[in-house]
Amino acid sequence: MSTLLSAWPALVLLLPALWLVSAIVFLAKGNRRAFAQLMALLACFLIGALLMEFFTFMGALMARSGSQHATPTLGTGTRQLLETIANPRSITAPPLSLAAFAAYSIPAGYLWLLVTWVLHLRGKKAGPAKKKSSKAPRKATRD
Repeated sequence: MSTLLSAWPALVLLLPALWLVSAIVFLAKGNRRAFAQLMALLACFLIGALLMEFFTFMGALMARSGSQHATPTLGTGTRQLLETIANPRSITAPPLSLAAFAAYSIPAGYLWLLVTWVLHLRGKKAGPAKKKSSKAPRKATRD
């Protein structure tokens, strides 16, 4: 566990780099299905960042100290989410906490990337299926 905790920041930084290299390879090879799966992975992380922005904003609205109104700046929630993901102690957080979900998103992202590469290397291309030729020899008609 201590090895994982010490390597955690490198694993977190390596995932976006692998995503970018994979996206470039899939675009160069013309595999739109694999590229779409990478875009779905990116969308999951963006949705998480947007939810964190919303929770941070709502938390600031609900936690008023006296007459002062605390308003977070845009990006505070995303920064907190990225710091939580990159924090090695997030792995050891209680199972259903936000920190645990953030930490588990990294192995899930690697698994998603691995599945995308396996599907890409299998060689099935997305596209219309070939239709059978309609030029079959016709039987001669009897008179």
